[in-house]
Amino acid sequence: MLKKVQEISVLCGVDACGIIYSPEEAVSQVWPQTHDAGRILTEFNNLPELERTRKMTNHLAFLQVRCATLREKVVEKENDNTKLEARALLCEGFGRSDFAELSPNELQVTANTLDNLISNVFGRMMTLSEQAQNGGVVGAGMERGVTKPF
Repeated sequence: MLKKVQEISVLCGVDACGIIYSPEEAVSQVWPQTHDAGRILTEFNNLPELERTRKMTNHLAFLQVRCATLREKVVEKENDNTKLEARALLCEGFGRSDFAELSPNELQVTANTLDNLISNVFGRMMTLSEQAQNGGVVGAGMERGVTKPF
């Protein structure tokens, strides 16, 4: 652990110290030397409280923030998966030329996906129409990207 404190100090070019205390051991482990660690702690304690605690965190707070961030990513990925599953159902339905094998829930998801796609198509058509009326180039930028069918 103290080796990591030393590495952070060297890599970041900052003063750092580490103290490992154990009730089972007679002497605590300190890095750097006790005198230097004392100087660093004194400098830290002399800082105004706002400056001292501005970036301070404990393990629990760090993990709570990390878990919240990961939960948000999970929800985002679940939403992405739902959209992909809906598109796959839509492709399956068109591939069979009917939607007879889909469950009522799958049919509803497919219908919602199709509604969204139709709205996107009409939105794009309106944008192109407005561009044409305003003297813009119709279809400008279309050659740059590949359009997604769904």
